[in-house]
Amino acid sequence: MSECKSTQKTGVVSPSRSSIGNILKILQAIFSVMKLPADTLPPPLLFLGAKMRPGLSARDMAARVISRFSESDAVNGEIFQEGNNVMTALMVITMEEIVNAIQTEAKVSTIIDPGSIIMNASGANAGGPVTVVGTNINIPATTGVIQ
Repeated sequence: MSECKSTQKTGVVSPSRSSIGNILKILQAIFSVMKLPADTLPPPLLFLGAKMRPGLSARDMAARVISRFSESDAVNGEIFQEGNNVMTALMVITMEEIVNAIQTEAKVSTIIDPGSIIMNASGANAGGPVTVVGTNINIPATTGVIQ
């Protein structure tokens, strides 16, 4: 117990993380920084544009960034040849981490194309046989996984 710090305040009082008021301020600051979820894109916009996207490639993203190094006078070289080029290796690692973060943490909205769900039903009642054929006419929104 002789090694414990004194709990009495002496001299000038500086902000401390041990007081309950300061802990509450820290918690309030943490929760005030949290972002709201992303807005969902309207289904017609998803329907028109989603099929034209090629997907994410860390190597392609890194190549595009590395090709623009000359705009900032950064050192440039071929990462896949002999010798070390720290800047290009750093860019490949950065893009791999960005793609990983997008694929594991991103929110995704998807749609079901109109006409893609076809419904067939048949049965009978007192009036005779009943046949039903239908399809989805709305564009419903769903959730999915980013690729």
